[in-house]
Amino acid sequence: MAPLIRKYSFESFEETIAFISRVSKIFSRENHHPKVINFYNTVAFHYFTTEANNEVTYLDRKIADEVESVYQSFGHKS
Repeated sequence: MAPLIRKYSFESFEETIAFISRVSKIFSRENHHPKVINFYNTVAFHYFTTEANNEVTYLDRKIADEVESVYQSFGHKS
């Protein structure tokens, strides 16, 4: 199965890094870490669980939804 991918765009590099920093707390709290790809004002998270044969799990979807909420709190809409 392919990873669950969520992509986000921001006004600046600084805003992008602030977002990554903020959501990193979610990843640490859950002890779950997606693949993160950052290029200037964009970031993409690839969610999958290595212990589940790289499948997308309930926890991946839960974290992705929480990250989406943080993105919206930055004043952005998906």
